[in-house]
Formats: sequence, structure tokens, C-alpha cells
Amino acid sequence: MYLHFETMSYTLFMSAVLSFVVTLVSASLLYYTKRYWVLRDRVDGRPIGGPAVLFGILAGGIFMSPGLNYFFLLGAGVVFFVGLVDDLIDLSPWQKLLGQGVAATLAAVSLPVAGLSLFGLSINLEMAWYIIPFFYVLGLTNAINLVDGLDGLVTSILLPPFVVMFLLSWQMTNYVGMGLSLTVLCSLIGFYPLNRYPARLLLGDTGAELLGYLFAVASLLVLRKSTEAIGWAIIPALLLACVPISDILFAIARRLSCGRSIFAGDRQHIHHRLAARLGTRKTVCVLTVVSLLSSLAGFLLWHIKC
Repeated sequence: MYLHFETMSYTLFMSAVLSFVVTLVSASLLYYTKRYWVLRDRVDGRPIGGPAVLFGILAGGIFMSPGLNYFFLLGAGVVFFVGLVDDLIDLSPWQKLLGQGVAATLAAVSLPVAGLSLFGLSINLEMAWYIIPFFYVLGLTNAINLVDGLDGLVTSILLPPFVVMFLLSWQMTNYVGMGLSLTVLCSLIGFYPLNRYPARLLLGDTGAELLGYLFAVASLLVLRKSTEAIGWAIIPALLLACVPISDILFAIARRLSCGRSIFAGDRQHIHHRLAARLGTRKTVCVLTVVSLLSSLAGFLLWHIKC
């Protein structure tokens, strides 16, 4: 038992170090060779460093790849490719949604939910057991992408929930959940110095959509107490994703109330409105604190009810 724990700790340590170092080095090299880099923001021309996050996650993931479902890995590849193409040629909302839907389908195949148990009510989903993870992954992929509107915002608000997911998976000896959460967490830390305000590198759709997809899959891997059903874990999961979910719900409601398409872009998101009053730096701090508090609430609720 001691040897197994020692081996697991060493593996996680190496995964964390590789993720951090490879992301930081890749992002730094990308920035200092930015004149040759083709991925650039269409508004201000700053380089997009989403691939550096992928490189770090792949480097750290070498130690945990045997425990991951191949459908999940393929889905991650699809969502990264969709974001990459969108950064290059600007896909239409429907084209992006189609690609994200393929990735969400692959994730749902790897993480089906056979039943739902909440407030004492149990529901057997039977043939519809892929629906919950499909819409959850699709929604969070888009939510994280939409909230990526300020320098350093996504990397900051995702740090608390990934810390919580790592701690929960550690307590449950969920090795795959530990590895995935820690790998993404350290990759975010490695990217943050170049992404914080004023950002020298942006995540772009390439990085934001990938992080949204991995966030959704990691929370499903960690918060399900069994492979059969999801119960009270729904509420902690929503608390972990409080900031992006709130933003996308308000955006949809606002656009529908104005008779506009839900895909119509605007600068009326929560972070845009706060930034107009507080500035970018303070807005990122405020929303990071909100993410920290909601993640802490999710952590405590998990222990109380799950």
C-alpha cells in the first residue's frame, strides 16, 4: 500500500512539473517568436497562445494516458481543432457548434450517465443516458469560451475549481481525476504569467474551448460517486462552474429578451459590464474571488451531502 502511494505521488509530481514547465517554456518561446506566429487576435493582433496550454497538458498527461478513455481523448482533439480553425478563419456559430457537438458526443460516449438521483427521486435514463453529459460538456465548452473576454480571466477563474477537483479526487483515490485535474491546473499556472493583465498572449478559441471541454470532463470524472448515476453532485458541479454558467445564462436571456439570436456577439457580458466600472484588473480579481467562494461552497456541499 505504501509503495503504491509512493509511486502514485511520484507520478503526479512528475505530471505537475512537466505540465507547468512545458506550458511556461512553450508560451515564452511563442511570445518571443511572435513575429512568425500565424494565430493572432482579429481585434488587436496579439498572439494566441492556446497551443502552449495543449502542449503542457499533453506533456503532463503522458503519465496518466493509460487511464483515459480514447473517446475522451479524441473529443479533446476535435474541440482543439475546431478552436484552431476558428482562430484562423473565423467559423460561423453553427459550424463551431457542430464541431463542439461532435466533441461533446465523444465525451458522452466515454462518460455515460445511466441514472439521475436527486431529492429522493431516482430516474432511470435508459437509452437517453448520454444526454446529460452531452449538454453539460457542450454548455461548459461554450461558457468558458464566452467568458474569455478579459486578459487573464479564464486562467484565473478556473484555478479554484481545478484545485477543488484535485482535492476531491485525492480523497476518493480517483487516480484519473487527480491526474487530469492536476495536469490542467499546472498548465494554467504555467500560462498565467503571459496571460495576466496586460496579456502578452491570449488563449483564443483554441485554448478557451479546450479548457472548457476539459473542465466539463474533469468535473464529471471527479464528482460522480459511481459510474451509474449522478445525484447531489449536480449542485457542487454547478457551483464549481458558477461564473461561466451565470454568464452564459444571462447572455442567452438578454439576447432572447431583445429579440436577437443567442449566437449574436456583444460586449454586454458580466465581465464587460464590471470592467466598464472597475477596470480589467479589479474585475478579474472580483470574479476570481466569486469563483473561489463558489468552489469552496461546492467543496463543502460535497462533503455534507455526498
